[in-house]
Amino acid sequence: MTRPSPTWLNASSRSRTGGSMRTEEFMKGSRQACWVVKVMLIASLTTGTVAIAGETDAARILEKAEAIRNPTEDYSVDVDLVDSKDGKVDFRSYETLIKGRDKALVKFVKPESESGTRVLMTGPDMYVYVPTSAKPVRISANQKLTGNAAYGDVARLSFVGNYGAKLKSTEKNDGKEVYVLELSSIPDRPVTYDKIEYRVDVKTFRPVKAVYMTQSGKPIREGTFEDFGEVLGVQRPRTFVLRNLLRSDHVTKLKFKNPKQKSFPDLMFEKQNLGRN
Repeated sequence: MTRPSPTWLNASSRSRTGGSMRTEEFMKGSRQACWVVKVMLIASLTTGTVAIAGETDAARILEKAEAIRNPTEDYSVDVDLVDSKDGKVDFRSYETLIKGRDKALVKFVKPESESGTRVLMTGPDMYVYVPTSAKPVRISANQKLTGNAAYGDVARLSFVGNYGAKLKSTEKNDGKEVYVLELSSIPDRPVTYDKIEYRVDVKTFRPVKAVYMTQSGKPIREGTFEDFGEVLGVQRPRTFVLRNLLRSDHVTKLKFKNPKQKSFPDLMFEKQNLGRN
């Protein structure tokens, strides 16, 4: 005859069995938790890598587009500005001398009443000199020059070194695939606009269009790069058209002519010499 097990033994056995099951469940849960942590870690690392890669790609795209928009060597170029508003047309002309990416001297040619006026950009600083004034006056690149154009537009301010870039997306623009770059101004740099959406041709890296915005992201100007032709050995835009997005009838065209590769002394880009240039 089989004797029944003592009550305490059955209880102990059940305890061991239950404890074993709970241990297995705990280990299984721990393994699942580890996998979740691993997946989250990999995802975070991947996301970070993609973000860094995106910023790197954006910087490369911006560099290539700017090398097309503006020659990297020292050069001079004549600028004709035609401003149309309310059925009226205003014409002005300038001679712009550019040294590297952070020095520019703009000489006013027409109208004759403004002849002798100079605008100097050197690093983060910009000055205007008027023959009737005793000394140059410091200004900002976003101050209005005439029409839709600011001083920075005529000085051909480079986006490289003045804006941080992120690759937002790609899209179609007039049948062409373009990169859409988000440019944000770098503090204490001579920028004309706080934010820019810069569209660059995917195949050629040619600049296509720039939408200029306020700090809050409100679009206020749209610039298109047109009339590509050979300039100092490279196909570059020879006309820049600025449209006022707050007034559809206000258009400013800047035509760049007679580009010449030259070498300029640093003395030419010092504010104390503005009256002598």
